Amino acid sequence: MSVLTVSQLNKLLAFKIKQELKFKGVAVKGEIANFNVHYKTGHAFFSIKDESSSIRCVMFAGRVKKLKALPADGMSVLVMGAADVYERDGICQINVTDIAVLGDEGIVHAQNELVKEKLKKQGVFDRSRKKPIPLVPKKLAIVTSLTGAALQDILNVVGRRYPLCVVEVYPATVQGDTAPESVCRALYAADLSGADTIILSRGGGSAESLEAFNDESVVLAVAACKTPVISAVGHEINTTLSDYAADMRAPTPSAAAEIATPDISEMYSALSVMRARLDSSLGIYLRGRMIDVERLDTRLRSVSPARRVNESEKRLSELEKHLRMLMENRLKICDMRLERGVSQLQMLSPFNVLNRGYTLVERDDRAVTAACELSDGDAVKIRFADGSVDAVIKKN
Repeated sequence: MSVLTVSQLNKLLAFKIKQELKFKGVAVKGEIANFNVHYKTGHAFFSIKDESSSIRCVMFAGRVKKLKALPADGMSVLVMGAADVYERDGICQINVTDIAVLGDEGIVHAQNELVKEKLKKQGVFDRSRKKPIPLVPKKLAIVTSLTGAALQDILNVVGRRYPLCVVEVYPATVQGDTAPESVCRALYAADLSGADTIILSRGGGSAESLEAFNDESVVLAVAACKTPVISAVGHEINTTLSDYAADMRAPTPSAAAEIATPDISEMYSALSVMRARLDSSLGIYLRGRMIDVERLDTRLRSVSPARRVNESEKRLSELEKHLRMLMENRLKICDMRLERGVSQLQMLSPFNVLNRGYTLVERDDRAVTAACELSDGDAVKIRFADGSVDAVIKKN
């Protein structure tokens, strides 16, 4: 047997109690005694007792501020919190998180708060695990009573908003001792049905009539569904633990149906607007592309071999015309020069003088230009404009 100091024993007791899960969330019923709020810290210190025992309690200032009213000595209450050991004095106490004045409704509320805190710590209500609700469901599963008004409200809204949706009803008892098990079975079947969305619903009623949806098994069944779940239990003022576990809460069954389905008339209107925008955008796009095609065609024509050949042929034809014109002009100039030369030659030709009545005397095919060149008896030829005659020179 080991020897412990007082401090060691108190620490060991505190450690053991903190390790025990059953002490982490306790609900203890008793009578308030010695209730006091410290004037500086705002912490509340009191005891609860029954006929034979009492236990100290402490409630920290943050929790005290959340109480609607401070309890008084002698009140029968249910305190919720965690069992602990105050190490300095070795006294067992309860660190209180909430106080409910006893009565049937108070007890039920306290029990629900315990379940809520437990499931919250387990992450059942975490926003990160919530699934999005499909915008356009093909199949809708409804878990509710076949005889309640909630079912008719949902069917009317779905039929009006989105009649294309297939609706399957999974009947369940929604009130009484058998309700939790019945709701769990219906949820399980609905989750396996291949539905896109599940609506868990019942109409309004007293808080007691909605208790099945605060049952821990139902809350866990809602959280376990792989299909998105919309909770619509009671009226807008009612809130159950199933609402926290569901992927979305609706204030009424009709509101749940509106959340679960799109309005088909709005869809048609949206499609018409989208089609008009698409037609406009497509028209603008096509006109732009046609302009691009025309520009490219113009550029292609400007660089095409056929166009170049045509342009070269046209240029060659123009050059040929120009060359012909130059040659013709050149020939005309040559003709004019030739004519002028011929005219000058004719003017300078000795034969041209014969036309004016003169004659030309030749001897031995050479022109005689002076009388001294001739001797008596020389044979000569005398040329006239219209012919020639032979003659013999005879000197006087």
